Parts: sequence; structure tokens; C-alpha cells
Amino acid sequence: MNQGEHLNKYEDDQKFTEGDQTFINEQTDDDKRFSNTVVDRQEQGGLEALLELDNRNKQEFLGSEERNIFTEFIVICQIRKDKYLSEQDPHLQFLMEKAVYKGVQKILIKAQKIQDKEQWQKEQQQLMRLFYSDMNIGFITSTGQLKSTVFIYVHQSIASCLDNRQINLNFNKEDLKIVANYFSIDERNKSSKSSPEFTSPILTKEKTEREQFKQNSAGSKTISQNEGEIENQLKRSLPLCHQTNWLKQEFIKKDYFKKQFLILQKTNENELKSGVQIFFVYRIKDDQIYAVKKSQLASNVISFFDVFSTVNLSEITNDQRKIREAKILSKLNHPNVLTLYDWWIEEEESGYSLFLMSEYCSYPGLKHQTNDLLNYAYYYLNPMNCKEKIEQIKTIMLQIMDGLEYIHKRGIVHRDLKPENIFVTYGIDCQLQVMLADFDQGKDVRESKLSIITDEKLNDQDLNSIKSRNTINSGTSGYATVNSQINKEYDKMDEFYALGVTLLHLILAFPGQPKNRNLYTNTFAISDISDVLLLFDSWAVKLVKNKHPEFNFQQYFHLMELAKALLEKKVKEHDHIRKIIQSW
Repeated sequence: MNQGEHLNKYEDDQKFTEGDQTFINEQTDDDKRFSNTVVDRQEQGGLEALLELDNRNKQEFLGSEERNIFTEFIVICQIRKDKYLSEQDPHLQFLMEKAVYKGVQKILIKAQKIQDKEQWQKEQQQLMRLFYSDMNIGFITSTGQLKSTVFIYVHQSIASCLDNRQINLNFNKEDLKIVANYFSIDERNKSSKSSPEFTSPILTKEKTEREQFKQNSAGSKTISQNEGEIENQLKRSLPLCHQTNWLKQEFIKKDYFKKQFLILQKTNENELKSGVQIFFVYRIKDDQIYAVKKSQLASNVISFFDVFSTVNLSEITNDQRKIREAKILSKLNHPNVLTLYDWWIEEEESGYSLFLMSEYCSYPGLKHQTNDLLNYAYYYLNPMNCKEKIEQIKTIMLQIMDGLEYIHKRGIVHRDLKPENIFVTYGIDCQLQVMLADFDQGKDVRESKLSIITDEKLNDQDLNSIKSRNTINSGTSGYATVNSQINKEYDKMDEFYALGVTLLHLILAFPGQPKNRNLYTNTFAISDISDVLLLFDSWAVKLVKNKHPEFNFQQYFHLMELAKALLEKKVKEHDHIRKIIQSW
């Protein structure tokens, strides 16, 4: 399941509640008063003098009795701007200060704690303190997306209004957008101390047996007093079934997600596949933002071999398919494949859940914050002129080919390639970067050979013959070949077919539900290119309002030729496809 949303799902202004977390999304205008203040500060002595003064003020505040009536907050901000921003830009630090203050002001006005901006200006110093030494700006994981972490002190009288709040801020003069999330550190310290630890009923009997063993061994001279030795002897004394439970504790976690992450945003479970949620989260131990995919598992009992077995099953359960996605992604390391940083299974009161912690991918442009290639094509490619669009499509297609060849050489087929499963972001070099994602239908064809090595490559003969037997309904309607549905086999050529359909959506992305997009690609598949150009132009005029004024399909005839060749399986090698793309 991808991190993005459908084209018709986007709304800029929303307010929604998920559990105990409320998000407030508002658009705000620039503040001239604050901008002038920033300029004055820079003219009055520079950044170093300002930081020195700020540090003295912080030490005075922390040593005063006034500190006792303030509670500490952490504010996580995501920064969006069309042009490159350096994390070391001093002006960006001032803008972050402005954003954090403005966010508090807006939330308090909405909560009717203050009446207006004028009251906030008078009471700001009594209600909140922010120091520059408590502000950090950096990149999100290996991408060029920027985020900021700020620690602030908030008066206890307004703390409850700010906790678990999110607000969107527009700075029109700066062409900048910032999404800020506020969390009370003191409240989380209290909850972590007071929350009873969840105890697995499955392991209760084993725990009792362990304690009994230790008591019986306390007086024995043959048993070392070393705790580790007692544990080892206990393992040897337990029946095999209980050893399995013991082993299970090493890879089944409890409350790990809750303890490790702050939730910035999460999808509504009903909007995605059954039992799946996507969380955008912050982890304080490495000051990073991630995407976490949570999938509910159906099994009541999970064993080590349910998770790590490499047996090539003729039938695969949904649980095994979900776990297989984690196993596949954990072996991959390529700039055009989504990075999986960690995965684990948690035992909860409702059963077991699989968690995948991956790279957070978002295209941080001002027009629209989009995650996947389909939405990027609609909001950003559609309005481009022909020359600019072809160059962008060329870049995107070459990166997709690099990612596909990488996974194919490692015996992995994606089996659900489509624009919604390709993520878009900035690289560290501020260039467009796309990543293959959503491998929940993917398969490693080497599993039956027990040859699962992270960077093992197939030879050319094996690469050209990779084929996966479908034990599930692979692919998405409109992207899957008839062969893969009828013969229940999926190979490299089926992947290239999906690539051809994806190319069509880059040439022009139709909005709304998949119906129009499927009609567009299905008509193309059964027609000669020259016969449908005028028809497609009429559809574009009627349905696509944001296309470039001079757009017509004839301009992209040579791109459509490659799409046609891919759909008809006339190009069969990665290098051949790459050479055609490079010739554009």
C-alpha cells in the first residue's frame, strides 16, 4: 500500500480526529511584522551575537522559578519549497522560529484561549519560550526533503491546547510551506511511567515455569549464579514447544511502535486495504521522519518458521504475503527502490500486526504535496511544455529502469508495477528521485533454492528467464497482462507491459477514478497509434483541465511508440529499453 492518496482524495484544509490525536490544518498568510524583525536582528550584530545572547537568556530561564510553570514540548516541522534549500541557511532558522510561534498563535486563537494577534503579541513572552540552541534543521533520511526539530517551553495553562496538534502554515513571500506538529514531552513522560505493561497471555505459562526453575536452582552448587548460565540451562530443560515460545520473544515485540514513535499523521484504515494503515512518524532516537505501514495479521499463533521459512509454498496465505514483502525489501539497497529500515511483528490485544518502517517519501513542492508518480504526473507533469515534460519523463523512466533491473538481477519480480506504487521525492542533490515501492505482491524467485543473499545477482541467462508462479491474484486491472491472469505466471515481460502503461500516464495523467485512465490505456493497446491521436486529444480537452495549452498527443508520438512496443512485448531487454529512452 503506497504512502500517497488518490487524485480525487486531496483537500488542503481538513480537520480530522484519529483516536487521541487531533490534526488542525489551516492556511495562514505571511506576517510582515515578524519579517521586519528578522531583518533587524541580522543587521544588529549577526547570527553569532544573537545566538550568544539567546544562550544566556536560556540559562537564566532554566535557573529561574518561572521554569516550574512551563512544560516542555517538541515541535516537528516538514518544510516544502519549490527551489533548493540548504539546511545551514541562517534565514531558514529564523523562518522556523516564525513558524513555531505562528502555529501556537493560530491554535490558541482557534481554541479561544486568546482573542487575536494583538493579544498574542502582548502575552507571547509569558506563554511560550523558544531558544535557537534548541532548534535543529536537517534532511529526512537519504532524501533532499527538509525537516526541523524544535524544543519549546509552553505555559501549563495552554499545554493541553497544543498537545497532539498539527497546523499547516503558508509563507507567501518566501514561497514556503511548513507543516508543524506539537507534542508535550512531559505528558509522554507521565504516560510511559503510568501505563501498565501489556503481558502476553501466550507467554504467561512460560514465565511461570522460568521463575519456578530459577527458584529450584537457587541452592544448587552445580548451577552458576550467573544469570546468563541459568537462562541457558533453562532453555535446555524446556520442551521444544516452549523453546519455540522462548525464541519467539526475540522477534515478537510488545508496545514497540507506541514507545518508539510520535505519530505525525495516519491514514484512515477504511481508505486503504483491509487491515492496513500508513503512519507518518517521528523517531526521537535518530531525529528522523519515517513512514510505517501496519498490517493486521490473521494468524492467532506466529512461530519462527512462519516468518523465516524459505519453503516455496504452492499456496500462500495473506500473512505470508505480507511478511514476504518485508523480507524482500530488507534485502534491497538502491536509490530507486524504497529503503526499508526495519520491520517487526507486535503482539497486541487484538492479535498480531506486522510493521514496516520505510523511507518517508514526499515531493515537497508548493503546488501540491504528493507522494506517488500518478499524482506527480497530474499536478506537475501535465502543465509542462513539451520539451520540459519529455526531459522529465526521460529522467523518470531511466530511474524506473535502474530500479527494475536491480531487482530483476536479484531474482525479484514486483508484480504490481504502476504509478501509484512508484514514489517521488527530492534527492540530496535536489533532483527528482523516484523509488519502486509496495512490494506486497512481489516475490523472490530464488526462495525455493534457499539462495537468499542480499546482493546476489543472477547471470544473464537466469535474468532473462525469471518467472513467478502466481499463488495470488497479481497486478492491478489495467496494468496486468492477459497472460499473467490466464496462465497464472508472471515474468519480466509482464513487468515491462506495466511499464508501458505507466509511460502513457506520464504523457498525460487523467484525473479522478481509474475508469478514464483504463479506457485510455485499453483503447491504446488495441489500436494503431495514428488512429487514436485525435480521439485522445478530444478526451484531453474534455477531461484534463490542467494540461499545457499547446498539448497534443502528436508531440509525444515517439514516446507512445515505446509504450506500444512494451505492451506488445517487442522489446525484451533492459538495455534495449534504456537505449530507446536515452535517444529521446
